[in-house]
Amino acid sequence: MFMLRRRSIELYLSGASAAEVRRETGMSRSNVYRLIVERCLAPHDDGCLYGWRGALPFLRIAEYRRKTKPRVGEDGAGTAGSLQWIFASPEGRSLEQRFRARILESARGLQGPGKRKQPIFRWLIDQLRELGYEQRGEWPFNVEKLGYVTIVAYIDRVLEENPARQRLLLGGEEARRKSIAGDGVNRPPMKPFDRVECDAHKLDARMVVAIPSPHGGVEMRKIHRIWVIVLIEVVSRAVLGYHLSLRRECGAEDVLRAVKHALSVWAPPRISFSDIAYTEGAGMPSNVAPHLSGVCWNEFSVDGALANICDRVENTLKEVVDCRILKPQDDQSYTSRRSKDDRPYIEAFFEHLAKGGFHRLAPTTGSKPADKRGSDPTAIAEATGFQVEYAEELLAALIANYNATPHSGLGYRSPLSQLQFLVPPDTAVRRADPDAVRRMVGVRRLCTVLGGVETGRRPYFNFATARYSAEWLALRTDLVGKNCWLQIEDEDDARFATVSDSKGLFLGVVRAAPPWHRTPHSLFIRQSIRALERRRLLHLTTQCDAVEELIRFAEVNGGKLPVHPAYLNVRRILAAQLHEEQHAATEPVAAVDSDMASPNDGRNEFATKAVASGTSLAKSESGPRPARNLPKAKTW
Repeated sequence: MFMLRRRSIELYLSGASAAEVRRETGMSRSNVYRLIVERCLAPHDDGCLYGWRGALPFLRIAEYRRKTKPRVGEDGAGTAGSLQWIFASPEGRSLEQRFRARILESARGLQGPGKRKQPIFRWLIDQLRELGYEQRGEWPFNVEKLGYVTIVAYIDRVLEENPARQRLLLGGEEARRKSIAGDGVNRPPMKPFDRVECDAHKLDARMVVAIPSPHGGVEMRKIHRIWVIVLIEVVSRAVLGYHLSLRRECGAEDVLRAVKHALSVWAPPRISFSDIAYTEGAGMPSNVAPHLSGVCWNEFSVDGALANICDRVENTLKEVVDCRILKPQDDQSYTSRRSKDDRPYIEAFFEHLAKGGFHRLAPTTGSKPADKRGSDPTAIAEATGFQVEYAEELLAALIANYNATPHSGLGYRSPLSQLQFLVPPDTAVRRADPDAVRRMVGVRRLCTVLGGVETGRRPYFNFATARYSAEWLALRTDLVGKNCWLQIEDEDDARFATVSDSKGLFLGVVRAAPPWHRTPHSLFIRQSIRALERRRLLHLTTQCDAVEELIRFAEVNGGKLPVHPAYLNVRRILAAQLHEEQHAATEPVAAVDSDMASPNDGRNEFATKAVASGTSLAKSESGPRPARNLPKAKTW
C-alpha cells in the first residue's frame, strides 16, 4: 500500500492525468491530493514535515478530537478524549495551564522508586472536585481508577515535550549534568603530559588508630574516613602521584602535597602485611623511569572545588609547573566540566581503586548505605584492628600495581609501559626545579619586623599565630618597622622560617618561640591547637610543648568521638622523623662548610637538623600490630 501511494504521488507531481493515476495505482486524483496536503506536508513533532512518512498506512497524523460530551456506557466505553474535552472547556483552559506548570515546576513525587506521579494526579483530582465534576458525576469520577492511566499519560506527554526539564525531574541533577557533558568526539588530540587530571576520593572503609592506653597496651580508637588526592596522566593513564589526607575535608595544602609527590622521586614504602604486595614492575613513573621524574604538564584538569582552584594552588602551579588550571567556568567545546564525565580517567581509576581494593575489605562502608548489608563497619574495624597505617600501605600497593597492570584502552600495555613508549629517555621535556618543588607546599608571607629599642623588645615577627626570632635578628635593629619575607620551606616543620628582605636577599633563619619550639609540626596542626585553646580544651604556657599537649589531649580525652585529625598528622610527622633519624644513624653526615654558613646566620641549623635530636620513644606498645611510636619532644 505504501508503494502504491508513493507511486501515485510521483505520478501526480509529474503531471499525469487522473485516468493514468487510477489505471496504474487504483487511486483517484483527489485522494492523492488529500494525501499530499493533509499528511505529507503536515508538520512533525521533530520540527520537519512528515514527507514520505505521511504515506505510511495506519499512521496517525492528527490528534483525536472529541466533539461530543463523554458518556460512559455500561461496559465503560465512550470516554475517549475525556481529558481533552475538559481542558477545551472555558474553565478547563486555565486549569490545563496550571496543571502543566505543576508538572514542570514540582519535582516532588517524580523521583524515587518507580518515579511515582500520584501527588500530581491527586492535585488534578482535587481541582476537578472543586469545580463540581464529582457532584455532577462526570468524568473522571464515573470511571474506575478516576482516570489515572489517562492523566499519567498526559503527564508523560508534557514531560516529553520538555526534555531538559524531564531529565532534571526524573533523573535528578546527575542526569542533567550528564546530558550537557560532551561525548569526547571533539576532544583534541593530546600528547603525553599535555593534561593531568586531579581529584579527591574518600576511601570507603572505616579505620582505627592504636592509642597508647594509660592502663598499658593500646586502645583502638576510630577515625574519620580519609581522602586520597590522585594525579593521573590522561594519555597513558599512569598515576603520577597521590597524597593521603588525614583531614576531614581536603584543602589547598593537600592538593599541593599531591602535586609535590608527583614531581618528586617516589620511594616504595615498606609493606608489613605481605611480602609479595608489589607485582613485577610496579611503581611510579618517577622511580621506574628516572627520566620521567619531575616532568611538568601543560593543563591541570580539576572540578570546581575551592581547594583546587584557589589562588594559592593556581599561583604555585604557575610558578613551579608553568601550567594552567582548567576551571569549571572555562569554555570548552567538548565538555562543560561539571560532571564526572568531564574527568573520565580519574573517575575510572577511583572505581578501580574502590572495587579492586577497599570494597573487598571487611570494614568497608561501600559507595552507598545499602552496600553495608546490615553490618557495622566501625565495629568490624575495631574488632579486626584495621589501622590507618594499613590503609596507607594498601593504597601504595594498589596504585603501584595499577601502573604495572595491562590496560584494555592502551592495547593491553600497562600505563608505565605506555608512558615509557611515548616518552623515551632522549625526549626533550620540561622539568620542574627541584628546589622550587621542595618549597612549593610551604607558606610565604610578607611580615613587619616588630620590637626594637623603643619598646624594649628584641626584634621579632608575628607569623601564623606564633612569634619568630633569632640571635642574629636581635642585632639587626635597623630592620625594625621594615617588611621582610618569611617562608616556611618544610611544610612539616613550622618551627623554622627563612627570612629575606623585600628584594629577596636571604637574611637568615628564625625560630618559633615557646610553646612551638620543640616538636616538629605543620601549620594545620598549629591552627588546630589554637582552635582547641580558644575552646578552653587546651591550656598553653611558655613552659610547655604545644604538640605534646595535643597528644595528651587526644590520647586521654578521646571517648567515643573520632580522633582529632591534627593528632593523626602529628603521628605521621613524628613517624617520618623517626625514620629519618634511624636512617641518619647508619650513614655519616657531611660537615657544614664554615665558609658557606656563619654561626649567626642560622643556616647551620638546617644542616645539623637530622642529627641534633634524640631518639627516645614515648611508650612501648603491644597488640596485633603496635601503634607507631611517637618520639618525645627534642631539645636542640
